Amino acid sequence: MSSLQLKETFLHPFRQPLLLVWALAFTGIFYLVNRQANLYDIANPRWVITMATLILVSPFFNGGFILLLQARRNGEKFSLGQAMSRLTQNYGSLISGEFLVNLIVVAGGILFVIPGIYFGLRLIFYKQEILIGGAHGTAALKMSVARTRQWQGTLSLFGSLSLFYLPAVAVFFVPVSLAWDLYALFASALTFAWTNILLTRIYLDAKESAVQVSSSKGGTN
Repeated sequence: MSSLQLKETFLHPFRQPLLLVWALAFTGIFYLVNRQANLYDIANPRWVITMATLILVSPFFNGGFILLLQARRNGEKFSLGQAMSRLTQNYGSLISGEFLVNLIVVAGGILFVIPGIYFGLRLIFYKQEILIGGAHGTAALKMSVARTRQWQGTLSLFGSLSLFYLPAVAVFFVPVSLAWDLYALFASALTFAWTNILLTRIYLDAKESAVQVSSSKGGTN
């Protein structure tokens, strides 16, 4: 990722407020659920509710965000009804992908954390593969793994994502108060927006490059 691409990703949510509002809606819902049982508080019986909400609601908001990004990039008008229709058609694949990815990442995390991060990076494009690439079920996971097979690109992706996770990580260093709640909500929303923008942009850039290469080869034959 170039510095220009990182800068444009950083500014994107502020240039398109609808994306930031969408991100705030998701983080607001999850923040309320997380208050009754923290995502990491597995011993709490209500943890099941928190995890179930994440798995069931996350695909809806992530998917909607990705579809809005794609439409804006292509200069298309995209209504809420169209978004709901696309999401409904792909909801089963998104849910199963969310469940499998979380399961794999958690299992890898148990093995000294690093494998969890590695598996998470290799499977990170599965939502784009479903909503933009048209993949279904485990095919989306396999396509994401194939897309991230070059370790240099995966390492660069990890570095870029780490930058956008910094505001959310800083939450742990802010004293708990009303200001903490507001900061945590906004920082989480920005991280949600930035990571989706970054991943979708990388995916679409790669897809467009592949089409151009294919067209140029077809023109020379």
